Amino acid sequence: MTLEDRFAQHDKVIVDKYHNPNADYAMANYDYVLRPSADEVSGPITITLPPVAEAKGRFYAIVSRDADGTNTITIEDNNDDSECWANNIVMNNACERCLLYSDGLAWFPAYTGGFPQAGTTYPPATSEVPTTA
Repeated sequence: MTLEDRFAQHDKVIVDKYHNPNADYAMANYDYVLRPSADEVSGPITITLPPVAEAKGRFYAIVSRDADGTNTITIEDNNDDSECWANNIVMNNACERCLLYSDGLAWFPAYTGGFPQAGTTYPPATSEVPTTA
């Protein structure tokens, strides 16, 4: 079956798009929305993305419900199958967000970080005042 034919079978599968893991979790292709929590009970957790080739053309949204400097949420690719995967994504605060897209060869983090506060710009402006010569 080619990748183009995979979409024809989406109507035949009951898809559960949402999960809220509080332990290490390997994402399936249809886990489009994750709300993981890492706390004193769970400890640090790792979220493993689905195989990049099988996730071609899909977006995955991950928002941390609970995390801190000790109890982090780490997002990693599946067995280093992504082209140019430089570093794992680490969430260490509640409400940090990550939107990932697969082109079939590599994962593209479309957005990672916290929610911009009202009145701020994205990307955040620098605090340095420009100097004129």
